[in-house]
Amino acid sequence: MGKNINTVIFDLDGTLINSEPAALGATVEALSRFGVSASDTEVREQFGGGSRKIMQYFLDRDLDPSEADRVIDEATDLKVSLQVSFTDRVVLLPNAKKMLQELKDNGFRLALATMAARDVVDKVTNHHGIDGFFDHILTADDVVRVKPDPEVLTKTVELFGGQINGFLYIGDSTHDLEAAVSLAMPFLLVDSGIFVRGETRTQLRISAEEHGYPIVDREGLLDICEIAKNHHF
Repeated sequence: MGKNINTVIFDLDGTLINSEPAALGATVEALSRFGVSASDTEVREQFGGGSRKIMQYFLDRDLDPSEADRVIDEATDLKVSLQVSFTDRVVLLPNAKKMLQELKDNGFRLALATMAARDVVDKVTNHHGIDGFFDHILTADDVVRVKPDPEVLTKTVELFGGQINGFLYIGDSTHDLEAAVSLAMPFLLVDSGIFVRGETRTQLRISAEEHGYPIVDREGLLDICEIAKNHHF
């Protein structure tokens, strides 16, 4: 096994799965039921940080403050429920399952640390048969502070009882990278281009390169095991 790394922590959306159709559809439909109109582009720009954060943004934007506060819980629950019902719209990235199996075969411990809701994560990982790969799965329901705050990573590390330098975090967004940087945790960028696009995507790649982090695209997941074994983080 490679230098220091014995445990790999994954983000989920945009890293292992393409959940954009389900996430967009659920968000737009849930908002519409509270009289809020948002385009796919507007919603996509606000992704990152979990369901409550994105619903709060649009409710605050379009409703009176008191009304937004009154309906936020109901709106968030509806968005999550809809997204669970849209699980059949979610697809694994190419070779994601094969990559996870390869890591397990090489002795790596695996975890999932995502800002998606627990109900969504459980349904998607079970539906695609990848839940059994992970020793621990942490979601937005398990933390107080969402990424880029590293709380979900520190809690994952605590569950394993390990040191930060024994872990590699793999994600697709600026929030993922920033969370890893704040802990000096090794990081690998999956440049999938699903949720992160345009100039933001360009800047994310530049930032990863400046930090010396390896980068794979959505077709390159099978390179992850060799990187985890051999890259000098």
